[in-house]
Amino acid sequence: MRGIELKRFRKELGLKQHELADKLQIERSLISKIENGKRAISKELAEKVSEVLHLDGGKASVEAKIDFLRVRFKTMDVQTIIRKLLHMDMDWFTHEARGFYHYTETFSYGSIRLFRNPENINMGIMLDLSGEGCRQLEEIFEEDHDRTWTEFFRSLYDDDIFGKGLVVDTKITRIDIALDELIVKGQPNFDLYKLKEKMEAGLIGTTFKNFDFSGGYSFEKGQKVNKGLSLYFGSRQSPLYFNFYQKDYELARKEGLSIEKAREIHEIKNRYEIRLSDEKAFLFVEYFLSTGESLDWLVKEIINASLVVYEIEDGMRVYCKEWYNVIDKLEGLRLSVQGEKPSIEKTLRWLSNYLAPSLKMIKLIDSRLGTNELMERIEFAELKEKHEELIEQVCVGAKDLLLTSESNLGLRDYIKKEFHLENEYVQ
Repeated sequence: MRGIELKRFRKELGLKQHELADKLQIERSLISKIENGKRAISKELAEKVSEVLHLDGGKASVEAKIDFLRVRFKTMDVQTIIRKLLHMDMDWFTHEARGFYHYTETFSYGSIRLFRNPENINMGIMLDLSGEGCRQLEEIFEEDHDRTWTEFFRSLYDDDIFGKGLVVDTKITRIDIALDELIVKGQPNFDLYKLKEKMEAGLIGTTFKNFDFSGGYSFEKGQKVNKGLSLYFGSRQSPLYFNFYQKDYELARKEGLSIEKAREIHEIKNRYEIRLSDEKAFLFVEYFLSTGESLDWLVKEIINASLVVYEIEDGMRVYCKEWYNVIDKLEGLRLSVQGEKPSIEKTLRWLSNYLAPSLKMIKLIDSRLGTNELMERIEFAELKEKHEELIEQVCVGAKDLLLTSESNLGLRDYIKKEFHLENEYVQ
């Protein structure tokens, strides 16, 4: 644990330095020195902080899975998508002259579906995978030399997947990740009603502006059936949306089983579902590919960034122990080092997916009105230090980075000079 994490935890709990020092039974000055980086936190003190603030969680058994995926390809070439991205044979797919979401035809293999509208290139092809479709694709992955989701997502950005140097606009429009809390003998499961009560009591700090819930009973075939509790954070129309619900009750109702039988068969208690759309979906996949972290770690990181759950102990706020047994209180995203030369591809993909249409619109307006708004704003944009670093990294080769030659120094100096001249011009 570092001082910056200790400070973040203290701030989230609304504790002053002397209050935290009292709980830890140490001097306030030591807290100050640790938070300011003047003193390292000892292993013994880090363990005590974890115990006192209830950070020593993560004991529940959880399992993460991709539970929904939509990807749009601005092309009509459905055969290449099936063959090169799904690694499947086109002959396995059935074709129907009807579709969904304004598409007019469907190619499907079980719950793996592709929609196309030949009359509208802008709609392109939509790959649509429900939870069942994701499981079916994973079965194909297993037969395909143990292919993984990581390899699948990377293949979306292959340079020449469609051949002949054709660049196809590919956009991940939605991805849902489900974190299932498993039922394990001897391990207690979290009660979602406690989360609802804490939300109502103001013991949850959240970035969401909307919170809702549903539950109750329904009468089916003369039987009273418990629908289970569902909690909703955010809006269904927003790019980030949480749905936490009692999965055991949903499975019992869906399959006509008793709650005890459903738990015995499926061994799942709660599901924590994270729905990301448009730019959030794109950024999640970028995170997933660049960090090398597991799905469950990344889902917990997203939940941690959006919800902080407290309880009151000795008149002070600490983290809710039961909640953080399921959703570990992480110390922040750990970016793993990749053995690749930095590139501008990520920025260009973001530009193509989310900014290019607006820029093109302004360009067309400039053309029709005889104005120059787009280029003027680009000229007056102020670059920051990180932009200088990226320019330098992209413009030099890996070999150049290892040498200290006059030519290499000249290139670096030229980039720096151009960067500072640009900013001087802006100012």
